[in-house]
Amino acid sequence: MFKEKTALLKVLRIELSSELIAPITILLIYIALLIFLRGSMPTSEEIFANLTNLYRRFGYEVVFLGALLEALLLVNLIVPGLIIVAFGAIFARAGEIDLTTLVVVAVVGAVLGYIIDFLLGYFGFGKIIKKIGYGKILTQAKSQLEKSLVPTFALGFIQPNIGSFIALAAGALKINFRTFMLLTTLSTVAWASFWAVLIFALGEVFLIILTKYIWIVVLFALSVWLLTTLYSSKKT
Repeated sequence: MFKEKTALLKVLRIELSSELIAPITILLIYIALLIFLRGSMPTSEEIFANLTNLYRRFGYEVVFLGALLEALLLVNLIVPGLIIVAFGAIFARAGEIDLTTLVVVAVVGAVLGYIIDFLLGYFGFGKIIKKIGYGKILTQAKSQLEKSLVPTFALGFIQPNIGSFIALAAGALKINFRTFMLLTTLSTVAWASFWAVLIFALGEVFLIILTKYIWIVVLFALSVWLLTTLYSSKKT
């Protein structure tokens, strides 16, 4: 059990690193291009304005893609899907997109991703997962599903990375697809709604931070990523 928990923490550390480093990398490339083109550093207001325009024009498409990729096993380890969806809730607070529509779009994208995970498990992809070092997590997921099906779905889908392993394990165990769809959809709707409403409720705080203190956020995220990387390398 200890080894299984350690493996799970490893996945979560990788997820934390990816959720931080991907947006930081994109932001740094954006800053470098602006400095190269016009010779000046962008302000927090400029960065926020560009994000606002992106979500105003392609908000639902961006949220759908982010939720889909976040639910796909292994892909979600390198894609900051949670941050993409969270930004959607923040910009819903700003009035750029509708929160209810955002939740529906996110749920559809995530459930589609989990269906793909289920099919991968059903057709034997779990063997490949074991070979690349995630066998213990898959075994844990299978064990939990066999012990308590509904609670495992209800609690496991709080975090998409864990949910993707549960979906894969469900496919490997050949769980009835209708049962899988029902539990996956209900769990995803519940957690997506909860997180969206929570972020929406705190939206004013996030908006102030993004418009005025985004560089502090960048420094914080960069320092956390470096600490996580150093901790992981020290463990290995």
